[in-house]
Amino acid sequence: MRLSEIRGHEPIRKLIADAAARGSLPPCLVFAGPEGVGKYQLALALASVVNCEDDASRLDCCGKCGSCRGIARGAHPDVVTVAPGDTGKIKVDAIRDVLKQLAYRPFEGHRRVVVINEADRLVQDAQNALLKTLEEPPSTSMLLLITHRPNLLLDTVRSRCPQIRFGSLTTEEVENILVSQHELPSATARAAAAAADGSVARALEAGSGDYLEARESAVKVLRVLATKPSAKIRLELGTEFSSYQRGAKSAKAKTVEREGLRLRLRALGTLFRDVQVVSVKGDHGWLANADLESELVELAKFYDIYRAGRGFENVDRAVTALTGNASVKVVADWLTQQI
Repeated sequence: MRLSEIRGHEPIRKLIADAAARGSLPPCLVFAGPEGVGKYQLALALASVVNCEDDASRLDCCGKCGSCRGIARGAHPDVVTVAPGDTGKIKVDAIRDVLKQLAYRPFEGHRRVVVINEADRLVQDAQNALLKTLEEPPSTSMLLLITHRPNLLLDTVRSRCPQIRFGSLTTEEVENILVSQHELPSATARAAAAAADGSVARALEAGSGDYLEARESAVKVLRVLATKPSAKIRLELGTEFSSYQRGAKSAKAKTVEREGLRLRLRALGTLFRDVQVVSVKGDHGWLANADLESELVELAKFYDIYRAGRGFENVDRAVTALTGNASVKVVADWLTQQI
C-alpha cells in the first residue's frame, strides 16, 4: 500500500514523506497510538517508500515495481515483521535472529526494514538485546516498533527511538475503509464504525456475529431497566450481562469473560448515543444501529436525552474501570444500578 492510499493520519504521512524525500528518516522509530488505526500499514508503506525501485520521487512508493509488490505480499527478503508467538510474547531468540540479518547488506532493496509489531510484548531480555542496535544501527537498516502501550517499553528503548504518536481515525474514515477495503455493506460499515472508537480493528470486530450477540444483550439491558426495576432485578441483570460464572477459571477464560463484557459495553454505548438522537428528534440517518430504529423509538419513550446521556457517561466509566482491571462482576453490577 502506498502512503497516499492510507486513510487518515495526514500530518504523519506528510512528515514521513518529507523526511524520506530529504533522506533524513531516523533509523529507529516507535509508532505509538490506539490499536487498529493503521500503524502497521503505515510502517509497511514506509518500508515500500525506502525500497521502491522507482527513484523519481521518495515522497511515495510507486506501488507497481517488484519491491513494492513483494512488500505488499509479505514476500520481500529485506522487510521482516516480528510479532508475538503462541505465548503472546516476543522472545529474545526472535530478536537475535533479526539482528543477525541486520548485520548484512540488503539482498535486493535499499534498506533492510524490521517491523516489530506489538512491541510492548517484547520480554525484557529481548528489549535489552535491541539496545546496542538502537544505539548504533547499521546505515542500511531501519527498525520500526509498533505499539499501543509505549509505557511498557523500557526507558532505555524509548530514549533511543523518536516516537510518532497516532490518534484515532474519524468515524467517516473507518466507515470508508470498511467499505473500500473490506467490502462491508454501507449500513453495516456505518454501524460498525460508530461502535469502533476510531479503530478499524474494533470496527471489524463490531461487524462480527459476536458483536451482534453483544448488541442483543445490550438491548435487553435497556429494555429491562427502562421501567427502573428493583435492586434485586438489577443485580440479576448485571450477572447475566457480565456472563459471570462462579468458580476457578483459567487465565484464558478470564480474558474471554473480560473481552465479552468489553464488547457488550461498546454496544451499549452506541445504543445510548442512538437513543439520544431519537430523543431530540434528530436525523435517523445518523443512527449507528439503523436496523433497530423501531426498537430505539420505543426505548426513547423511557430514556430521554438526559437519562441516555448519563447512561452513556456511566458506560464510559465502566469501560475505564474494566480497562483498569476491575472485576467483571463488580463493573456489570455497578452499571446496572446506575442506569
